[in-house]
Amino acid sequence: MTAFRSVNLLVQFCLIVSCLCIGGLAYAVCVPTLDAGNINPNKGPWASSIYFKTSTTGRGFKGNKKIVARADVPALLANRKGKLYAYFQWFPFDDKKYKRYFDMIGVRISSNKGKTWTATRAIKVCGLPSGLVNVKNTGRPMDPAAVELSNRKIRLYYTIEPGLDEEAIAKVYSAISTNGRSFRHEGLSFSIKGVDIRDCTVAKLGKTWHMYCPNWKSNGKGYHAISKTGKKFKRSADAVVGGRRNFLGNVVNVKGTLYFYSGGWVATSKNGKRFRLKHKKGLPGDPGITYLGNKWYGIEAH
Repeated sequence: MTAFRSVNLLVQFCLIVSCLCIGGLAYAVCVPTLDAGNINPNKGPWASSIYFKTSTTGRGFKGNKKIVARADVPALLANRKGKLYAYFQWFPFDDKKYKRYFDMIGVRISSNKGKTWTATRAIKVCGLPSGLVNVKNTGRPMDPAAVELSNRKIRLYYTIEPGLDEEAIAKVYSAISTNGRSFRHEGLSFSIKGVDIRDCTVAKLGKTWHMYCPNWKSNGKGYHAISKTGKKFKRSADAVVGGRRNFLGNVVNVKGTLYFYSGGWVATSKNGKRFRLKHKKGLPGDPGITYLGNKWYGIEAH
């Protein structure tokens, strides 16, 4: 799930400074706002929009309803009550009302299986350490992935890359929420020393949570980590799908089988380690995917 954050932008960051004390430590309570500057509106992740589609079989999706403009890197979650949560990186630079949310994670929610959606809003992430997200290192949450827990809370995973230089290493962090809009930062979820880890996707299989991240080697393998709680992950053997594929996309558990959607192809796994190609009629790019009431729901960016 990648939001290619443009490192050559001439941007200015403004940190809305407001801190609270938790256990004696200072935490920033907001994500830095970002001035988009003079960007090319037709080139970059902000040139994309998010579209909603459905399928009865998981292949050959129909519909092309635009649910948000100026957005990329979609993720889709269906909770136990039947609500759909669409998360994405939001770039409303040309909207006077919302441009202050440029390059923040946005959300839209549907209570009727995608027929109508709430207005687009930027999520709130509180409790972010000021040393991780601040005006100097330009770190900010991006590349969202979401799961529902057994207590019906929503856990959101996101990448933070604290810096724009070559030495900055991206890692995956998580936050927790009761409503899918306001989150409390939990901390580090997964990292590999000296390796950029981003664009994760997570699903639970049996009693184990599985996280997948692309290695960008196009060798049919991807970083794979496991967890009993879904909060902190430990690296496991690389996931394998074969071919020259990357594990960039979204995974969902459907009736005890993991389905991975990525770049048009779909692969399945019974153990979370080895995936078998099922078909090539999925959704393009880095899509969001979920399953609800014997029907597949997807969102894609283009």
